[in-house]
Amino acid sequence: MLLCGILSGTRARALDPHRAITQYIENSWNSESGLPQNSVHAVAQTANGYVWLGTEEGLTRFDGVAFKTYNHGDFPGLPSDFIQALEAGKDGVLWVGTDSGLAMVRPRADGGASDNPKTIARIDALTGKNVTALRMDAGVLWVGTTQGLFRIENGEVRTWLRPESLDKVEVHALARDGSGTIWAATASGLFAIRGGEIEARWTAQNGLPNDSVASVAAARDGSIWAGFPVGGLVKIADGHLIKPDVKLPAKTVLGLLSDRDGNLWMALDRQGIGRLSNGRLELQDTAHGFPSERCTKAIFEDREGDLWFGLVDGGVAQLRDDKLAVFGKPEGLSGDYIGNVLEAKDGTMWFGADSNGLNHLLPDGHVEIWNQSKGLPADAVYSLLQTRDGAMWVGYRSGELARIFDGKVKLYSDPTVKEVSLNALFEDRDGRMWVGYWGKGLAELASGQFRHVDGATRVSQITQSPDGAMWVATDGNGVERYRNGQMTRFYTKNGLPSNHALALYADPDGDLWVGAGSGGLSRIRGDQVVSWTRYQGLRQTTIGSIVEDNLGYLWFGTDDGIFQISKADLNRSAGDPRMKVDPQMYGLSDGLRTRETLYGSSPCVWKGRDGRLWFATIHGAAVVNPADMRMDSILPKAWIERVLFDSHAVDFTNGIQLGPGSGNLEISFAAPSFYAGQQVSYRYRLVGFDSAWVDAGRRRTAWYTNLPAGRYRFEVMAENSDELWSKSGSSLEFSVAPPLTGTPLAYGLYVIVVVLAGWGFVALRTRVLVRRQYELARMVEERTQQLEKEKAALEAARRELQIQATHDSLTGIANRGAILEHLERELSRAVRDRSPLGVVLIDLDHFKNVNDEHGHLCGDAVLKESAARLRASLRGYDMVGRYGGEEFLLLFPGWEAATGAGRIEDLLHTISGRALQTKEAEILLTCSIGVANFLPERDAHDATEILRRADAELYAAKNAGRNRASFEMRASVRSKKLTVMEAPASDGSKDVRRG
Repeated sequence: MLLCGILSGTRARALDPHRAITQYIENSWNSESGLPQNSVHAVAQTANGYVWLGTEEGLTRFDGVAFKTYNHGDFPGLPSDFIQALEAGKDGVLWVGTDSGLAMVRPRADGGASDNPKTIARIDALTGKNVTALRMDAGVLWVGTTQGLFRIENGEVRTWLRPESLDKVEVHALARDGSGTIWAATASGLFAIRGGEIEARWTAQNGLPNDSVASVAAARDGSIWAGFPVGGLVKIADGHLIKPDVKLPAKTVLGLLSDRDGNLWMALDRQGIGRLSNGRLELQDTAHGFPSERCTKAIFEDREGDLWFGLVDGGVAQLRDDKLAVFGKPEGLSGDYIGNVLEAKDGTMWFGADSNGLNHLLPDGHVEIWNQSKGLPADAVYSLLQTRDGAMWVGYRSGELARIFDGKVKLYSDPTVKEVSLNALFEDRDGRMWVGYWGKGLAELASGQFRHVDGATRVSQITQSPDGAMWVATDGNGVERYRNGQMTRFYTKNGLPSNHALALYADPDGDLWVGAGSGGLSRIRGDQVVSWTRYQGLRQTTIGSIVEDNLGYLWFGTDDGIFQISKADLNRSAGDPRMKVDPQMYGLSDGLRTRETLYGSSPCVWKGRDGRLWFATIHGAAVVNPADMRMDSILPKAWIERVLFDSHAVDFTNGIQLGPGSGNLEISFAAPSFYAGQQVSYRYRLVGFDSAWVDAGRRRTAWYTNLPAGRYRFEVMAENSDELWSKSGSSLEFSVAPPLTGTPLAYGLYVIVVVLAGWGFVALRTRVLVRRQYELARMVEERTQQLEKEKAALEAARRELQIQATHDSLTGIANRGAILEHLERELSRAVRDRSPLGVVLIDLDHFKNVNDEHGHLCGDAVLKESAARLRASLRGYDMVGRYGGEEFLLLFPGWEAATGAGRIEDLLHTISGRALQTKEAEILLTCSIGVANFLPERDAHDATEILRRADAELYAAKNAGRNRASFEMRASVRSKKLTVMEAPASDGSKDVRRG
């Protein structure tokens, strides 16, 4: 059922019941996220979109990003901070049940949430009552307490006294079914109330496991579910009691909810949550990523169809659907590291789980594992193929090949290939079978014999274009085309940006699309190659898989997620570097469990016959239906939440007057969204001040300073995570009063003062003018001398500061910031002059022992002497700086590999050749050196990357025994290896198939 559901074309309005419970996205929030306390006993959502959470330390309002807590101390209308029940009315009112009474939270006049304490009012008639359950029914609020059942109608609180059997009964939960019947779960049985009378009562005497009922839920089909503190679960349908044939892990069912599709959700005591759908029970607990197994009774379905679960010690958890689903170990696969995906002719899926064998996902969701116990040669699956006769072929890391047909296994082995991974399998249109090895090239398998066409390349994928040409992607030799008995190679010399071809896709139009390591995307049309890189808008330049959907989009698997681009946009921009493409990225927030897809073996991506696309990742097989992706369909309305004028909070309503003051205005806003609340964007404008909308991005505050007096209207709108703008936003009209200094009376006084001041100024000016003339020459002379002295002092201070800012105070050589600036300049120079640059990291071996045995003063002396020796050993245009601690960074412009080893050997001898003399001791010291070289024709201008490579070499030198140097060997990007100065380098041809 699971596989069939995933492959079906329908989408549920609630959480998709065809997905495994483990395939939903789980989010959780606790006290570390902003909750006042970690026990959530109630959840509700008001008409303005906010989700409200009842905790033991107050009521909390949540917008998907931030929490606002209401407690009894700041909001006296709350009878208590221990919130046990919440219910939202259609009028926007939130009813709050506490252990000491009932309160109501009114919205603002515009529908938004208010922080004014006056908006929370206590219901005096229920003061002191322990409120445990709330339910609205056609304008009537039913209130369950430990002292009986009450109802509020037209503002009047009425005690339920007909008959007296419900008077003072302890009520645990309330539900309303489709016919308007209210169901009350109590300590004395389950009651059905209709038309003001008790219609039915269920107790242990007529079939319930016991009289105490903990939870109740009404299903869409009219049936009623009841959960018990001891006794599990029962169903009532058409007046008959049914005990479902399911085995619960716990007999205590604290909470129940029937979602919009009729799936029953349960909060279990110390066993997490459960879902009962079509008679099948699935559980979710901490072993599968749920934040806690200790649930409260709170289960809630919000307007987006997401589910919320209150937890005793973990805050609140949310389950939601997303665009992609993942099959991995939680869904029954033997492992999460899925390298190959393939849909068989019967519609079932096969997965190569790397070293965990071959997985066959059956239509009912069960997984069949094929491994050595079934006759296969190994578990490390590297390639899959189903041929036209229905046989399943499996290639292995060892180079062996297995054929599965009618449950029987037959093995094939190429005698010329030993321990070389078989990464690609392909059957061409003529029925010939091709195999690709990692390091042994392309071969044809016919009548059990292997005929090699190319015996040296590393093959990652094989495909065939509509014209019959065979295409082979190789890591290191570009793309090979075999047509009419001739081979043509496409590589950097004739247009490909990289020789490390990883992915091929031959589209129906005859174009071949190529994904490469660090080379972006290319299209081969005829013999012409065009490419797209970061400069044209690609966010990833290593593309490991390519597939086309039925909507005209190409999809790509990378190390940083999955993205899609319109093929028409790619063709329009082909060959024009000025035109940009706009990739749509998918990552963790869209359902992936990891952003890293797998590639280098085939098939690592698959298009199903129903249009679904499958991607191999390091955390399962991801599947997406491009024609039916879940979108963030809720258009969140932005609400104004707070207004500060001159740093003082304002109780804002339309038409308010602000000021007088300095005109500093701060307006905070939020748009409640729980699909991807962190990705909601905003725009706002202040009519009367802003000439256009201000794009705020994800910022939720607007600031204005020195706002002039006048009338204004502030408007704000929100955009959801799928870039859909709400149709309406919120606005606030207000005026800013002028300051007292801006009134007409003040301006009249200003005129009088100016006139008097002008007359006095002329008189005084005339009197002192002559005196000033005599003293002017003397003052100028004195001031000139003073300025000369100050200038000289400032110049000296500037030179001293320059030295302090760029030089290490201990060693006198360049400090970390200065040497990194030199590195950036030298990288630019190397690119400009097309000259190599040597980057060397030196670390003093066992330097900590010097400090421990001789003290830090001795250690400082050692550092000084070491720096002096290094500086003395360099050429005039080489550079050395203190990188950190006992590490030094050296830069060698014009680095030459032929002479580099000798220079590094001199550096080793410089440190270790003679003892370092200090006051404390004569110290013999050695060093370890890591050497990386920047080649402008191959490397990107990236200081962080070259430092990372030098650091890797430094650690290689240390791991090899210290007192030595390790040089970077520049081979393919797919097979980087390290070597020590005196040790030979590895050929790097072992397993390098993964991205």
